[in-house]
Amino acid sequence: MLKAKLLIVCIVCAAIPLTAQQLYPDTFRLQDVDQSLNADLDALLLDLVAAQSEELHANDTVDTLTYADMMRMDSIAREIAYVDSLRAANAAMEVEELASNYPAIEVEKSWIKDAEQDREDVLCAIRNMRTKWRREATLMLQVTQNYVTPNWYQGGSSSFAGLGIAKGQISYISEDFTWENTGELRLGGSTVSADSLHKVNTTDDLFRVYSKANYRIVPKLFVSLSAELETRLLPTYKSNSMERKSAPFSPLRFNVGLGLDYKPVKNLSISVSPFSYKVIHIADTARVNVTDYGLEAGTKTQHNIGSSMRVEYLWKPVREVVIETKFYMYTNYRNVELDLEVNCDFIINRFLSARLMLHPRYDTSVIMEGDTHAKIQFRELLSVGFAHKFR
Repeated sequence: MLKAKLLIVCIVCAAIPLTAQQLYPDTFRLQDVDQSLNADLDALLLDLVAAQSEELHANDTVDTLTYADMMRMDSIAREIAYVDSLRAANAAMEVEELASNYPAIEVEKSWIKDAEQDREDVLCAIRNMRTKWRREATLMLQVTQNYVTPNWYQGGSSSFAGLGIAKGQISYISEDFTWENTGELRLGGSTVSADSLHKVNTTDDLFRVYSKANYRIVPKLFVSLSAELETRLLPTYKSNSMERKSAPFSPLRFNVGLGLDYKPVKNLSISVSPFSYKVIHIADTARVNVTDYGLEAGTKTQHNIGSSMRVEYLWKPVREVVIETKFYMYTNYRNVELDLEVNCDFIINRFLSARLMLHPRYDTSVIMEGDTHAKIQFRELLSVGFAHKFR
């Protein structure tokens, strides 16, 4: 009798899975799941099976979730969990940690002051994490206008002045090697009533391309190879005269230097090139006095071998003030050329700024007519207008 009961139980146990598999084939597709799934996925599938079984018994229908549906649900759940983990990590990350992990990224502690600018800075920092290339461009358009009627009781004359500055930088930055490339274009002019021969005089004209490749030998010290091309694009005349002070590609300067670049602190670079080659070329010798640029009369090109030094420093005392200083010195062991350019930008808002430029220069090879020795040259410019930075 006992053996008969055991036989009946075995037959029933064997028949139940077969019947259930025929009734609910979608549910038993879970038997094909790879056993290597982790515990979280197993728990999720078991919960889905339990919910499906309850629905089947309640509604007596086979309209059930397939295994593909469950896998899609699991994928969505995993994506949501991943996004939540990223949000938590970003919320926990401090500015100091970001700066220490990615020293090439400039991080400001006062980001919360301007929400839109903060957003651009964060996006730029994220892009810098993904690539070793850095790109940045600045555009400035500034205009000064003054109108005076002929019968104005104090006298005077009307004037109009404009200045456009476009500057771009593309750099490759890695742990031991950096390659910095900068291009700058400045064009400015103004009307001068005292000049009867020219309606507009050129006040600023510069096209400059600078490239520097550095290889780290010790911390903060690099072997450096640099090259710079500088020229003019517009003609410049002396007051009430057709004699040109400069012309397109007159003068054209080209410098190549090999030496060391020392970067003791952020935004400070001190480059010394004991081996430096410099060439000055005047294309329009018919209307440009070559002696104004240190060349001998009757020549168009001058080649010099000597030494040079360049110091570049960017200082931000506050967020709204940016001071950029460039100092350049070159000597061929006969003459010395010193050039200091200080640009101070006062940021009014995202699209308006004021600029003060101070540019003293001294070149012992340039002696103007009537002088017995070289004198300090100086130029100053104050302007207000549109300014925007692109990243």
